[in-house]
Amino acid sequence: MNGTADIFPTLSEPQIAQIAAHGRRRSVRAGEVLFEQGEASRAFFVVLSGAIEVVRPVGAVQEVVVVHEPGQFTGDVTLLSGRGAVVRGRAREAGEVLELDRDSLRELVQAGSDLSDLLMRAFILRRMRLIAERLGDVVLLGSSHSAGTLRVKEFLTRNGHPYAYVDLERDAGVQDLLDQFHVSVADVPVVICRGHDVLRNPTNAKVADCLGFNQVIDQGHVRDVVVVGAGPAGLSAAVYGASEGLDVLVLETEAPGGQAGSSSKIENYLGFPTGISGQELAGRAYVQAQKFGAEVIIARGAARLACDRRPYVIEIDGGERVPARAIIIASGVQYRRLPGDGAARFDGDGVYYGATALEAQLCKDEEVIVVGGGNSAGQAAVFLSHSAKHVHMLVRSEKLADRMSRYLIRRIDECPEITVHTHTEIEALEGETRLQHVVWRNRQTGEAERHDIGHVFLMMGATPNTGWLDGCLVVDDKGFIRTGSDLRPDELSDAHWPLPRSPYLLETSLPGVFAVGDVRSGNIKRVASGVGEGSISIHLVHKVLAE
Repeated sequence: MNGTADIFPTLSEPQIAQIAAHGRRRSVRAGEVLFEQGEASRAFFVVLSGAIEVVRPVGAVQEVVVVHEPGQFTGDVTLLSGRGAVVRGRAREAGEVLELDRDSLRELVQAGSDLSDLLMRAFILRRMRLIAERLGDVVLLGSSHSAGTLRVKEFLTRNGHPYAYVDLERDAGVQDLLDQFHVSVADVPVVICRGHDVLRNPTNAKVADCLGFNQVIDQGHVRDVVVVGAGPAGLSAAVYGASEGLDVLVLETEAPGGQAGSSSKIENYLGFPTGISGQELAGRAYVQAQKFGAEVIIARGAARLACDRRPYVIEIDGGERVPARAIIIASGVQYRRLPGDGAARFDGDGVYYGATALEAQLCKDEEVIVVGGGNSAGQAAVFLSHSAKHVHMLVRSEKLADRMSRYLIRRIDECPEITVHTHTEIEALEGETRLQHVVWRNRQTGEAERHDIGHVFLMMGATPNTGWLDGCLVVDDKGFIRTGSDLRPDELSDAHWPLPRSPYLLETSLPGVFAVGDVRSGNIKRVASGVGEGSISIHLVHKVLAE
């Protein structure tokens, strides 16, 4: 890892003195391990004398990643999140260090000084370098024709965790690795965690547990607010809530970003004239929330809302119960699937619900289909056109959706690699072990066409993630949560609304429970509106907590 002034800066004497006010000086001996790979509750160190070497254990070998000299410091963004370290830190020689615990470090970076900017910039850039150079504590053994492999890849990538990938179909010597860990091809994908834990076709939750993504939840602690979902709306609520002193817990079933996190490029979000990927936007917001002290639980979604008394209780996947004075529901939506049972068997192996660099690699120089006429479909088509041989957009109506941004329509019209098929929908997906053929039909002419295409991106409308609410809240006829003035008097009466006031803007039929973002009935379905609703909901939470 070659250092730069931004990634591995050397602190000035005044900056070291500023840090010293938050920590303690102590001596270290040569060879002393200061933090271990996988350790979550580790400290932040500034080298005063001697040196700290950061190493990556690879079997019996310890690969040196970087050496911190006097005036330099350890750590990356995982110091703020409490996740396990992906590397080991040890004293190269006897010396002296400044040591800060995680709470003291968070106070320091929240101060808003030039020093906090320097630390945050270095932390983020270091994590980006680890990801780019695959210097992590995970090896993923998989196949490009394995839906589970794509799922784990996306999970690690969207959660910003570096990993090395071994393709079972292409990499020489892979059989030796399989034999070493006693796994067979039937176990694919295989995740080797920190060189010793072998996970065979694991769930995302098992991967998260192995890598120490989540802290232990204190079930007896009543939170000020629990945010369900870490899309743009949920992350916005977390940032504003934590920055204003609220005790915030965020529950996310997959990875920060929600639907927006799988967007290849968002070009109409305020302040980003050249665009920003959904993953990058979500990653920045995620770090921002952690900077202010929000706790985020990954791969552990809400399973049920116990709404019969206050404080409300959210039951989490796995059985834990979290009480909260207020709840913000930002659980978002999921793209609709094709009707019939045949399509599901190709999920992740020919049928996809997001268009990121990972999916683009799978269909490079091949024809692909994008189903849908909204913004998500348009962004996917334009993005895929740069690497695919040709992109077919299938639209049920007579034209692209009126709600699609004009700039996307213009790019689609001007791109020779994209063909829009109106009045058209998929009739059949065919293949043996993976998708190989697609049949689509023009609803006006009745003509059916069969094409040798093995990649379909479905972005044809969405359904709300509200099944876990179990009838606690009033929803509209499509399942989206009604809020504020959209709640009719008869609906509030049936829900036994207990207060003399009407529900606040964004408040549901339960006092102190709010809905924001795509899951809310009437939401505009834009990233900016989700971010705005998340921030507004915190203002309303303060009013509820003061009642």
